[in-house]
Amino acid sequence: MRILSVTALGLACVLAFVGVQGISVLEEEEQRNTALSANMNNYIDVVMIQVGPWMNTHLVPMALPDVVEGFEHRPILITYHGELALTNGVFHTIHSVGRNGNAMMHYDRQLLRVTVGANIRQLGFTYDYSAHIMDLGPTGFVDVDVATMTFTSEFIIDLKDFYIFMQDFRFTNMGNLSIRFRGNILVDWLANIFVNVITTIFRNTITTIVSNGVRDFLQATLDDMNSRLQGRAITEQEAAVLVEQLKKMLTH
Repeated sequence: MRILSVTALGLACVLAFVGVQGISVLEEEEQRNTALSANMNNYIDVVMIQVGPWMNTHLVPMALPDVVEGFEHRPILITYHGELALTNGVFHTIHSVGRNGNAMMHYDRQLLRVTVGANIRQLGFTYDYSAHIMDLGPTGFVDVDVATMTFTSEFIIDLKDFYIFMQDFRFTNMGNLSIRFRGNILVDWLANIFVNVITTIFRNTITTIVSNGVRDFLQATLDDMNSRLQGRAITEQEAAVLVEQLKKMLTH
C-alpha cells in the first residue's frame, strides 16, 4: 500500500491550515476572493523525517540501465581510444530526506497550492564495470555515493473534490560524488580517467533516471490516493479528524 503515515501526515498538515480556524473560514475567504498564504516549514520538517525511511522501503532498490562510454588517453604522442562499460547498476540507498528552502502553501478559490523543495541525502549506487584500452581490460565494481540530490515540487489540492495534482517536479542540483573502485587495482592515470567518465555519466544520465523514478513514484502515490478517495469531497468531519491526527503526530 502506498498510502503511508508520511502521506497522511502531509495531507493533515495541509488540512491543518484549513481546519485550525474551521472550514467556514475558507468559505468566507472564498466569498471575498481573498487569497491566503502560509509558511509550512515546521509541518514539512516533521514529514521529511519519515520520508527517507519511506523511500528506502518503497522506492529503492532501483535498477539502473547499462551505460557504455568512450574515452581517450594521450600519454605522449599517440592517442589511445578506450571504452568503459557500466552494467548491473543499482540505486540502493537513501540516508535521509530534508526540506530545501521554504515550504509554502497558498489558498485561493478552494485550491491549495503547496510548493516544497527537498534534499535527498547520501544516495548509494553500485555498478559492475569493465574497460578496454591499450590491451588492458580491468574489471570490477564501483560504489558511487552522491552527497545530495535537490528537487523542487508543486502540488495542487482541489478542496471541492479533494483531488491532488502534481503540478511540477524538477531536479535542480547534484552534490559531490565519492567514487570507490573494488575488485581490481587500477593505475592512477586509468583511475582518474574512470572517475571523470563516471562523474559525467552520473551528472548527465543517472540524475535524469533517478529524477524520473522519484517523480513517477510520487505520481503513482498520488494516483493511488486519488483513486481511493474516488473524487469525493472531503467533509468537515473528515477534516476535523485529520487535523486531530496531525496534532497527535506532532505531540508524540
